[in-house]
Amino acid sequence: MAKSTKIKEEDRLIERTVQEIAQNYLENYYRRWGRSHIYSNLEERTKKKYGMKRADGLLAYRKSRRNAYVITMEAKSHKTLPALKPYRVNSLWIRDSIWKGMLITSLSGIMFFVWNMMEYPPFIQLGIPLSVWTAATITYAQIFKNSHRYQEMKVIKQVFQYPANEQWLSFSYDAFDLINPKLQNNLFKICKARGVGVLIVSPTKTVRLVHKAKRRRKWFGKDYLNYYNEEYNIRKFLAIKTTAK
Repeated sequence: MAKSTKIKEEDRLIERTVQEIAQNYLENYYRRWGRSHIYSNLEERTKKKYGMKRADGLLAYRKSRRNAYVITMEAKSHKTLPALKPYRVNSLWIRDSIWKGMLITSLSGIMFFVWNMMEYPPFIQLGIPLSVWTAATITYAQIFKNSHRYQEMKVIKQVFQYPANEQWLSFSYDAFDLINPKLQNNLFKICKARGVGVLIVSPTKTVRLVHKAKRRRKWFGKDYLNYYNEEYNIRKFLAIKTTAK
């Protein structure tokens, strides 16, 4: 996104305005996909056991008799620019490197080779695949250490505090007017790699869809409404089967 003429301080959008415009855009966005009965509300909190975190916006629609499809949105204005500095998520980077190293070792056929070395001492039979695994892990880690998949920003970390099938981040355009193009592109790439959708709200209060959110499946337990304080009331609104409150 190219830089534009600086926006005057008095013309900058406050975070509440960004919230409302982005939430309204998402309501219409999902209705275009045939979801006419949508729960939509600003500032929904997670349950106490999940930290009482406050999502700037939450939407939900009925997916089945027992489950809802949940969307969350976090809004940011120019006041949150310090939270845009990228950093690497070492835990995710190391975990993925170990897993990919194991996968590469398995696919390399080294275990078949070791199977035919029964006459060798056990430490050699064990040492060869371990050495290949270690080398593959280190190689993967070095090649992909700067991948956007393993980078994060405080604003993106905050989005992940609100579990949902789709997660969105909305910014005021004037926030981007204050940062350089390289940081803008980094933000977009990291969000896309982490599955977070991005919206940009202009001074004229129109919305630009930068890219869509990635759908996340919940394989076990209830749907994502289970994390939110208003779960019972939202289920009633959507006519989803509820248990006693």
